[in-house]
Amino acid sequence: MPAHPPFFSVLKPNPPPVWYVTNGELTVGPVFTGLLMRGVEQGRVPEYCRVSADQARWRTLDSVREIAARKRPAVEAAEALKEVERREERIRDEDELLHHVTRLAMLVTRAESGMLHLRNRAGRCFATRAVLGPMPAGSLNERLPEEDLVLRSALLGRPVMGPPYGPAEDALALRFAASAGGVGGAAMLPIFVDDSLQAMLELSRPGHGFRRDDLQRAERIAQRTLYQHAN
Repeated sequence: MPAHPPFFSVLKPNPPPVWYVTNGELTVGPVFTGLLMRGVEQGRVPEYCRVSADQARWRTLDSVREIAARKRPAVEAAEALKEVERREERIRDEDELLHHVTRLAMLVTRAESGMLHLRNRAGRCFATRAVLGPMPAGSLNERLPEEDLVLRSALLGRPVMGPPYGPAEDALALRFAASAGGVGGAAMLPIFVDDSLQAMLELSRPGHGFRRDDLQRAERIAQRTLYQHAN
């Protein structure tokens, strides 16, 4: 079969869009969409910032199609949280509630896997009460040892997030080592209710680390749900 001649297009490609970004005081740019998205994902561009292609008409970050697509899970999580609140009175089983909290946190952060460790009623230890995602559930209902580095960080009120990685971050990543997609980013959020550590929410995903804004949403979901459950 003869080879076909080289094809060409008469349509000239549009230049890649560039954006100016402002927080109301400082304006930077122009930057390409990919760089803007990385800034949003890594928390360097807060949600209240606005963008413009010409510095004349300023719009919200959601007006950038690619950013809006990435934020849809957060919107879905907000709707799911409302549904959980509506179902709160009907949820009698604590395990079901903890499952919902973990699932919502995974949805809002786009995590692949998640765990929730809850302080027992005597307040003496933490046990793994939820394990979600493509990973073994062998640790379910097991107690965390007192020497656990991630637990020690939680007791001090310190979140654990990687990358970058250190001893505590490595210990956290090891928990998710069997997750199907591997561990590109991992985070542990100490969940405080009335100034008392009640739970540890742990998340992982392949690719890159979590956005701080997304983790704060997950933290609020867990705090709010556990508070309502306790009261």
